[in-house]
Amino acid sequence: MSWVPNKARLGGALVAALLVTGAASAAASVLVVRSSGPSARSYPAGRSLPDNIRIVLRAGDQVMILAGGGTRTFRGPGTFSPASAQSGTRTAQNGSRIARIGAVRSAGIVPRGPTIWHVDVTQSGNFCLAGTASVMLWRPDASTPARLTIAGPTGAPRVVPWPAGQPTRAWPRGTAIANGATYSFSQAGVAVPTRITFRILNAPLNDVQAVAEALIANGCAGQLDVLVESQPDQTAAR
Repeated sequence: MSWVPNKARLGGALVAALLVTGAASAAASVLVVRSSGPSARSYPAGRSLPDNIRIVLRAGDQVMILAGGGTRTFRGPGTFSPASAQSGTRTAQNGSRIARIGAVRSAGIVPRGPTIWHVDVTQSGNFCLAGTASVMLWRPDASTPARLTIAGPTGAPRVVPWPAGQPTRAWPRGTAIANGATYSFSQAGVAVPTRITFRILNAPLNDVQAVAEALIANGCAGQLDVLVESQPDQTAAR
């Protein structure tokens, strides 16, 4: 049996519904964040498992879990126990700590924002917010100035000037963000506007695992990808 790094993006599993098992309260829990193969239905992304569970995998199965100190990947065939290599919990409290969750360590292949909470105005889809008080926008190419037009479900569109050399920009004051509402982001020279649906999280985000659960439950797959990739990979041969 072996544990191997999982670099594949399993987009379909990332948006599965959050499923919580009735694990015994005495056992710590781990979170499935990616799964593929014949047994993927038994271990969908978002499922919380007791750390003393026996994960039984068949040939071709691959399951990544998020636990205390990072991620681990199990590859079948074989039977695995998450409890065999637990470590301390990484916290993500309110304020500056929670803002740093998912800070990106990119090799430069795929541009990423400073944290998972920076809104990439070039990527459509669901985007989860921890709150609406200090939302930051981000663009991967800040080499030239831009004029970003933001159109929401109500009110007139807002034109936001974006100077060259500035990859981030604060959300414009006076433009409210409504939970579940879709906003379009248009720029000159870009034929198709970006459409982003905001999901405002109301669950306590007191650790990385809680954040991952909330992202999965709200279909914020891109942010989950960044969060998972920013965690230490504890996978090791045995």
